[in-house]
Amino acid sequence: MPLTYKREPLEEEEVEALRKACRTFEEEFIINVLLETGMRVSELTNLLEEQISWQRGCITTIGKGGKRRVIPMSSTTRFYLSNYFKNNTKFHLTPRSVQLKVKAVAERARIHKPVSPHVLRHTFAVTYLHRRGNVRALQGILGHSSIVTTDVYLNYSGARVIEDFNRVWEVNQNYGTDGTEKTMPKISQNMEPKKS
Repeated sequence: MPLTYKREPLEEEEVEALRKACRTFEEEFIINVLLETGMRVSELTNLLEEQISWQRGCITTIGKGGKRRVIPMSSTTRFYLSNYFKNNTKFHLTPRSVQLKVKAVAERARIHKPVSPHVLRHTFAVTYLHRRGNVRALQGILGHSSIVTTDVYLNYSGARVIEDFNRVWEVNQNYGTDGTEKTMPKISQNMEPKKS
């Protein structure tokens, strides 16, 4: 039996709607940093400026089970972190307040499925793989001790399954194994649908 998502990741248009629905810098910060890093909400709320290596472009965090790991920093993450930590040395919200803010932004964006910080973590993981990221690297970024835990993200959402099928199947079925274009089969007169 294939693994399924406990929390359905967001599709690209939902991610865009979520970003556009932010009204304050704090909301933008939360949504973008979670979407761009795959951090757990507890890791974000415990984040200290000293954990950020601006030169190396990464965040060092202590995750589940006290495991230390390095999270790469995208240019979007760098922008939000550098602006946030201009006036702060640590993050000032609790995990619960972050969850409520994420939920409020999702409602404003009219996303009709549950959205939480953990859904944003799932969205990061699926997006990373969809962009052809390495599953072993993702395992390290997310801090999973077992590759089996990371493999759940290999299950595509419905829209991505269709997109991938069309890319692999529909495009390639028009060409033979020798690379020459195939002609579409013709319907014989006996097989044509009868007019009513």
